[in-house]
Amino acid sequence: MTLTLVHRVSMPAPATHLVHVETEITSDNGCLPDEIVLFMAVWTPGSYLIREYARHVEGFAAEAPARATKIRKNAWLLRTGGCEHASVRYRVYAGELTVRTSHVDASHAFLVGAGLFLGIEGQENLRARLEIEVPQGWRATTSLAPTRGTSGGDKVLSFEAPDFDTLVDSPIELGPHRVERFEAQGKPHRLAVCPASALSDTDARKLVSDARTVIETQAMLFGAGLPYDAYELLLHVSTHGRGGLEHRSSAALIVPPSSFDTREAYLDLLSLVAHEVFHAWNVKRIRPAGLTPYRYGEECYTRLLWWFEGGTSYYDWRTLALARLCSAQEYLDHLAAEIAYVEQTPGRLLHALEDASYDAWIKLYRPDENLANSSVSYYRKGEVVCALLDVELRARTAGRATLDRVLAHLWAEFGVPQRPVPEDALQSVFERVAGVPLGDLFDAWIRGTGEIDYAKTLAHVGLSTQRVLRPEAAGCSLGLRVRAEGGRTIVTSVVRASAAWLAGFDSGDEIVAVGGARVEATNIDGTLRGRAPGETVDVVSVHNGRLVTRSVVLDPARADRFKIVCTPEASEGARHAFRAWLGQDPPTGGST
Repeated sequence: MTLTLVHRVSMPAPATHLVHVETEITSDNGCLPDEIVLFMAVWTPGSYLIREYARHVEGFAAEAPARATKIRKNAWLLRTGGCEHASVRYRVYAGELTVRTSHVDASHAFLVGAGLFLGIEGQENLRARLEIEVPQGWRATTSLAPTRGTSGGDKVLSFEAPDFDTLVDSPIELGPHRVERFEAQGKPHRLAVCPASALSDTDARKLVSDARTVIETQAMLFGAGLPYDAYELLLHVSTHGRGGLEHRSSAALIVPPSSFDTREAYLDLLSLVAHEVFHAWNVKRIRPAGLTPYRYGEECYTRLLWWFEGGTSYYDWRTLALARLCSAQEYLDHLAAEIAYVEQTPGRLLHALEDASYDAWIKLYRPDENLANSSVSYYRKGEVVCALLDVELRARTAGRATLDRVLAHLWAEFGVPQRPVPEDALQSVFERVAGVPLGDLFDAWIRGTGEIDYAKTLAHVGLSTQRVLRPEAAGCSLGLRVRAEGGRTIVTSVVRASAAWLAGFDSGDEIVAVGGARVEATNIDGTLRGRAPGETVDVVSVHNGRLVTRSVVLDPARADRFKIVCTPEASEGARHAFRAWLGQDPPTGGST
């Protein structure tokens, strides 16, 4: 028996944010199984959090004579009575614009398959057809294959997915968005920009040109051309945030309207493009065993996100440097900022990088006031560690082995044959490529929680490091992170083992005065100037609605910036290693 699955989508009143879905199941022999379990994913690959997409489903009902009963939070039992075909109808509320959720309004629709479409349990490889009724003049941009005309004048657009994985992994942008077409390595690419007016012609041309350069540079790193036949970049320009989500043949991006206003903002946009495109190789085709196959009803655990996300983060900015889209100095500025962030995270000394990867489901995507004290970002520490691994590989093998060679090896051994990377394989892969033992680095940086000697490794490429204070910083510290809220100064987190931690401050406390001086907005440093570490000050706060005065012994100021500079006396060998690493000459200035 072969089943046919058709999903019909309409948005009769898009301003209500409601998507109407009808799913029809037909059997080729005229008789459906008596019982079919339909399910909706609870998470979407690339975003490691149970998002409970089914909570947005309403009005779920089967067409008679079939009957549907909910049997789990995200699953329904369809009793067909053996009829030839059965249909269920439901609505999905799509009111949140992010890269991982559907969003529909009068201006456009962004459809994310994980939170919209049903699969048949046990038949995830079933081919599905998708029919979308759209307002006049709307077009579609998606990596799904069209089954009939999809021009802007068609009222019903039709696509096909060979399996549930593809349906989930192919977001769809619908509306009057701008589309820029370009080729990279001879393959078609599309940049969809929503809203259409968000980019000027000049900015659009520049982004297309630079995106092409990014894609072709990354293809050269893997040494095997592009892994897809065509690719879509779905770019939302919105005040709703900044982020990206990778897919096998596309990427969803959201960036603020200011992304073209400054060079810093534009490089951030380019690094986001580079990050998500790099995932087309690293995590979508070179996949860890823990994510193979995807189990859409539960968490899928892997200890390798430090590589698949942290390594991808390393390559997004390094791609810009290799492609000369950013200067060597700008790259070092970025790396210094990432090191500074890691160094300001006390959790780095408690939570190993591979364990932070494994705990992504309960830590990184569920941040609270204690997260920085208890864990570390596998994106940001992973990026720093991968940069150091690359430099160490080059130093220990006289330049013969590099992280680029590791990439090519992973692609040949696991990506091309579509074999999952075993959870314990990365050290052996690195050592096979390098031909030297690397256990000390993996023990210290990936499995361990000790301090990292950045200077020792960066010296191999002629760099030295410094920890520096912000120019406006006071010479002492309370160890509080705060935000301004309605004119009040609210504690967002307390640094572990800091003066404030020892004095008993909590997240949510309002700081009123320090040493008799009123605190204005977030300017606690202004009340500490002229004071010294070890000095005792009275801090007035509001805790649970009551004024509290605590005596606090001030800490030394924490150096919250990192500086990477070229060492004047660096050898020519070190300078040559720098050029091989970033593809540019060492800069003459410093990095803050």
